[in-house]
Amino acid sequence: MFNLQDKVILVTGGTGLLGKTYCKELASQGAIVIMADLKETKPKIIAEKLSQNESLKIFGMELDLSYEDQIIEIFKKINLEFGKMDVVINNAAATGEHLMREGVVFTSFEDSKLAIWEKNLRVNLTGVYLVSREAGKLMINSGGGSIINISSTYGVVGPDHRIYQDMPFNSLASYAAAKAGVHGLTRWLATYWGEKGIRVNTIVPGGVENNHDSEFVKRYSERTPLRRMAKPKDMVGMVLYLSSDLSSYSTGQQYFVDGGWTAI
Repeated sequence: MFNLQDKVILVTGGTGLLGKTYCKELASQGAIVIMADLKETKPKIIAEKLSQNESLKIFGMELDLSYEDQIIEIFKKINLEFGKMDVVINNAAATGEHLMREGVVFTSFEDSKLAIWEKNLRVNLTGVYLVSREAGKLMINSGGGSIINISSTYGVVGPDHRIYQDMPFNSLASYAAAKAGVHGLTRWLATYWGEKGIRVNTIVPGGVENNHDSEFVKRYSERTPLRRMAKPKDMVGMVLYLSSDLSSYSTGQQYFVDGGWTAI
């Protein structure tokens, strides 16, 4: 039941910390992986290096989820080149780290900007909707598939704002709202596409360590039952499960990989 050989899998946000990990692990199991990400992240170059160095089938494609036409176009390319779509991992997100790289200064909620709110919803929720819509068209034609939406614990529970005190970043209300919307979309699509053989589930990851401030890591870890932040490989097992037929009777579900964060 665990067989990813020649399955065509799209990973959005594929060049990021988690996205790259997913691409490598899926390809190592025999999948044909499309690493899709922003042009400036150089997905084609990264995919080519990974393929050559490790003999994997990873293909890079440029994609900005802010633009509907780019999303439509990438699925046309996938259909033309591979003729099917087995799995989609909606991994791309406008995270706090992403916004910091763009020079966005974090503020209190009272001073927050509408532009940041709209960007988070456009990428983190509307992007998931558009990718799922286009993926569904191909999956219906090929008899089914699996859509895996990556959400966040902050789409389920509120953050512990104390861990952000005196940090150069904080949690964003727009991020939480978008990720909560992903759960609603997952359930709706699961019931809508169930008879078509398309399974739609959500992975709910906890915080993943990514060169964070040491004090922040300490605070987050103390708040977590497993006493640490996640590592990228901690998420791989659930991705492999939902990509394979091991999860053939699972749809509309939330799978928490959060070190027990939401158990408190």
